[in-house]
Amino acid sequence: MASTQKIFLLPCECSAELEIIAGQAGGTASCPACGRQVDVPKLREFSGLRLKSVDAAAAGGRWGPRQAWALCGLAVALLAWGGAAVVGAVPKAAISADQIRAGVQAEDDVLLYEALQQLANSSVARMPMQEELELKRRFHSASGLFRGLITLGGLGAAVAAVAGLALLASPKRP
Repeated sequence: MASTQKIFLLPCECSAELEIIAGQAGGTASCPACGRQVDVPKLREFSGLRLKSVDAAAAGGRWGPRQAWALCGLAVALLAWGGAAVVGAVPKAAISADQIRAGVQAEDDVLLYEALQQLANSSVARMPMQEELELKRRFHSASGLFRGLITLGGLGAAVAAVAGLALLASPKRP
């Protein structure tokens, strides 16, 4: 019997039920319990027969909106969190610490001391360099994108969890 056909239950005199399909309408079928030949009604009379329940494996194999929501939520969560892992990486510094150390070591200690004294006694704030501004802008952009992706991943995970719980809580379809 094809899995897409409806299976009807035809009662026998021995109180057993025969499984029949529409293709058997108007013919006869053997009872599995007593072996009697039972007349199968015409197709228009099948409406009075009970339908056989579909087993849980067949019912669970169908794709529905709950499965789609669960898969979409999971996909969004994984993609967003994967993107957050990439974006969350620390951006490269605009100014190299090694270059600063090399410059300090190359200068005379007396000149460095005088420069630090002037800087400490100075009341004028230094304007940020273009590289510092660019680093700050990239950091703020990356951290905003990171927070957004983490939030989107959390929403995707929540959708997947709710859809999964709905799948678990739903009764099996006949």
